Amino acid sequence: MRTLLRIDDLKVSFATAGGTVRAVDGVSLDIAPGEAVALLGESGSGKSVAALALLHLLPQPAGRIVAGRVLLDDRDLLRMSERDMRAVRGRRIAMIFQEPQTSLNPVMTLGEQIAEILPASLSRSKRRERVVYWLDAVGIADPGRRYREYPHQLSGGMKQRAMIAMALAAEPQLLIADEPTTALDVTIQAQVLDLLKELQRRTGMAMLFITHDLAVAYQVADRVAVMYAGEIVESADRQAFFGGARHPYAQKLFRAVPGRGKRDEMLEVISGGVPSLMQEFRGCRFADRCDRAWDLCRTSAPAWQVDSGHGVRCHLYRTVKGVQPAAATVPRTAAAGARDASDGQVLLQVRDLAVHFPIHSGVMRRIVGHVRAVDGVSLTIRAGRTLALVGESGCGKTTVGKAILQLVVPTAGEVLFDDARLDRMSPSALRPLRRHLQVIFQDPYASLDPRMQVSEILEEGMRAQGIGAGAAERRSRAHDLLGQVGLGTEALARYPHEFSGGQRQRLCIARALSVEPRLIVCDEPTSALDVSVQAQILNLLRRLQRELSLSYLFITHNLGVVEYLAHEVAVMYLGRLVETGLAHEVLEAPKHPYTRALLAAVPSIEGSGAKVAAVRAAGVPQGEAPSPVNPPTGCHYHPRCPQAMPQCRTDYPGTTRISATHWVRCHLYPAGTDPS
Repeated sequence: MRTLLRIDDLKVSFATAGGTVRAVDGVSLDIAPGEAVALLGESGSGKSVAALALLHLLPQPAGRIVAGRVLLDDRDLLRMSERDMRAVRGRRIAMIFQEPQTSLNPVMTLGEQIAEILPASLSRSKRRERVVYWLDAVGIADPGRRYREYPHQLSGGMKQRAMIAMALAAEPQLLIADEPTTALDVTIQAQVLDLLKELQRRTGMAMLFITHDLAVAYQVADRVAVMYAGEIVESADRQAFFGGARHPYAQKLFRAVPGRGKRDEMLEVISGGVPSLMQEFRGCRFADRCDRAWDLCRTSAPAWQVDSGHGVRCHLYRTVKGVQPAAATVPRTAAAGARDASDGQVLLQVRDLAVHFPIHSGVMRRIVGHVRAVDGVSLTIRAGRTLALVGESGCGKTTVGKAILQLVVPTAGEVLFDDARLDRMSPSALRPLRRHLQVIFQDPYASLDPRMQVSEILEEGMRAQGIGAGAAERRSRAHDLLGQVGLGTEALARYPHEFSGGQRQRLCIARALSVEPRLIVCDEPTSALDVSVQAQILNLLRRLQRELSLSYLFITHNLGVVEYLAHEVAVMYLGRLVETGLAHEVLEAPKHPYTRALLAAVPSIEGSGAKVAAVRAAGVPQGEAPSPVNPPTGCHYHPRCPQAMPQCRTDYPGTTRISATHWVRCHLYPAGTDPS
């Protein structure tokens, strides 16, 4: 098979005040025409740096290509001048960056930005025609109007689609996609992945897909390469890799993925972190985190071993006379106990909660409409249990959490916490109760004061709530909190920027625990974390729930996390709940077409049984949810529902009980019928 791109022993370093960082240290990789290669690994492993080096886009002056070759059809890109590279970027190799908001020019229209990629020889009308064609090809509705719009007028999913259109406009031979779906809902992610595969099939382009999500890699890849600490440690075709990963690092990544099959056990955690790339490595770079490491692993770097096309960099796959590897010591973690069996007392009761934000217009700022962010939500959370609130971005999940905490004022409805009406309380009356209701935000860095040391962050809430007899007792409690979340007491004197993303999220959890809460609202606390760090946070939340009888409202669009963590599930669409029930009821026997569509959109590396096949037959919802400013008449989901009936367009469905704990709002299940 012809090779389109060949990377030979690529080395990239960065000069820093503390020394030289060897971000990419001898990477070799081939990509054939029409092939999709997934580059897997944790943050900091060097994946994005390797991709930027191919296109001469390293940050200057710190970044430097030290050695290696990058051959595109036998022409070395690393020896090209900047002038010659301009003919390669966009036209022969295009790149989709991870964050479209920062990659799109805010002062140029979408059409202008995409047109820049096209040949200057094309007339203005031809360029516009090509841009509109690609906007339509990536699934952007009304491309003629979007052509004239600016990035801020687009949703997150549309901006990512616009980035794809820009990358594909010149019909490149190779597309580099750097985490293009990380921040997207599962429905938009599924649409983007389907789109990339279809365009790849149609145009024959090759693709290098950078990701830390194993399930996404399974969806898109023909071949997988695993990168760790600047080098590739395993490479194989998709079936061989997912059928039996060989490197201990890759095996641990698989065991850290949450899912339905792991509900009664703790996830395996990869101890420590990616080692500093400033050092000279003598042995295996994974040795300090590997439970199968032996003496040779710490003294000799493993060679690349290939068997039937499956390559691995590990001493376990070589024979050394007189020396034997240690046996695998996979820890057996205690089961969490039977799920869905608890019947604790009702801690939180929400009835017909509504939050409508007014829309002002004109000089007099008159109210001309309302954003119906939350429109009649009722839910119950019992002591010691987790309710997962799931749905696409913009459906109102976060607003529900803020309204429960009285961080936004509800328009209507009741919020009862331990029989106390929070929505009727004055701020002064509510203040003593706030210690019992805490929140963990999605972005830990933005929610921690960068000017405060950890000790001040943890003690602030204690002082405000009168917890602790004095400074010494509060400091002692701060020490204990760090131990509870798995951080050392030396962290007390450090600032938030000195921690990794996973450590900062642990600090947020410790801050929430500092005032001895009974309910914690977790707003997408693991959405941007590597799978290994995500496993640490999920294990921590489950352990704390068992030890302290905490209740969680877990807001997320990650259904893999829901399958692992939740006792109950509530599905939200455009401000309203459409289905709720015990986790196994909603996830294994979903009734609402939207719930089935969400499950169908989730990429999975697990087997495709009859239930999974039935769910996927529902199809992924196309497009994005309508605006809550002007929701559709009748059932809000009917414009996207493949099973919509005439009644769905005129009447909003009532509630049908499937069981004592499971209900749905859908005309497919009239009240009193047995939907099974």
